[in-house]
Amino acid sequence: MKDVTCPYCDHDFDLSHDDGAFYDQDRAEECECPNCEKYFMVSSSIIWEHEAHKADCLNGGEHDWKPMLGYPKEYFADRERCDACDAERKVEAAQ
Repeated sequence: MKDVTCPYCDHDFDLSHDDGAFYDQDRAEECECPNCEKYFMVSSSIIWEHEAHKADCLNGGEHDWKPMLGYPKEYFADRERCDACDAERKVEAAQ
């Protein structure tokens, strides 16, 4: 599926998103059809999609703790995040 269809010649094509073009929801942007070379305006909108997944730890189950990675390493070295619910905790060093 292409990004847009020219309202003059019905040519389907992908928009060039260089320099952030065609991402602003608050204003229409000028576009030239590569087929008929006529100009027209393009309005953009964002569509949210949602995906559900189980998080047994929110229902009395065990958290699935994984070491956190990131920069600076010193901040993340003693931290873990639950793979199911994104809860975070600081792990005390073993003595």
